[in-house]
Amino acid sequence: TLYKYMPASRVLDIIEKEPHQIGFVSPDLWYDPYETKFLNTDYSTLNGYKQPKIYCFCARMDNLNEEASWKIYKKENEPLLKLSIRTSDFLLNLEKFARENTCDLYFSKVDYKLKKKEIDGLYLPSSPYYHEYFDNFNDKQYVRVMSLKRWAFNYENEYRIFIIPKDQKAIEAYLKDGVLFVPISVDMIIRYTFHPMNKVDESLSSQIERAKYDAEIKLIKERILKYVPNAKIFKSNLYSEIKKVKKIEV
Repeated sequence: TLYKYMPASRVLDIIEKEPHQIGFVSPDLWYDPYETKFLNTDYSTLNGYKQPKIYCFCARMDNLNEEASWKIYKKENEPLLKLSIRTSDFLLNLEKFARENTCDLYFSKVDYKLKKKEIDGLYLPSSPYYHEYFDNFNDKQYVRVMSLKRWAFNYENEYRIFIIPKDQKAIEAYLKDGVLFVPISVDMIIRYTFHPMNKVDESLSSQIERAKYDAEIKLIKERILKYVPNAKIFKSNLYSEIKKVKKIEV
């Protein structure tokens, strides 16, 4: 299973609009500028290699450090959902798109083994990692360097799927503002999970927050079920609601 965290508005865009589409983003739009370190690098000394335009979909393949993911992606102004996507169906869908639109497809596990200083000096022939990443440089090696992330972020355990168009004109109809919108079937989304409540107590502010949370989820759930009647929708139970804590002796 692939796990993708998305604000509710983006999830509804996928479900309510025909055809259903999911976005692959140009790394130019990635939030952390450090991750684009190798995007605009001049590789011409490596057998004249010129990097192609690429589009990327980032996700996870486990529920480890789930709390960190909820906190990273949650915005104050709208609910956050975790989509559980059946990986096999998703990849078959992408392979079909790539075949029909003259694209190459790469599935990559993000590499967190290097620290900032090691990534900064990676391009130097004196780097102990230089040959690992830059020998026989090609699209596959380019995807590898575009999958580098500092050790400090290893808790994310992220995977990236890259689409590399071989004919930019073939994908023009799917492009908008640096995002490649790939048609999908919503049936591959096997579970929708809403973000957890941060805390629960008997205070008035907590009750108001709970009422707002429940109202938002009810509205979004109704909209999802209108288009996907068999959708499995849940609320995260990451923070259990504890009415009474039993005193124990150790």
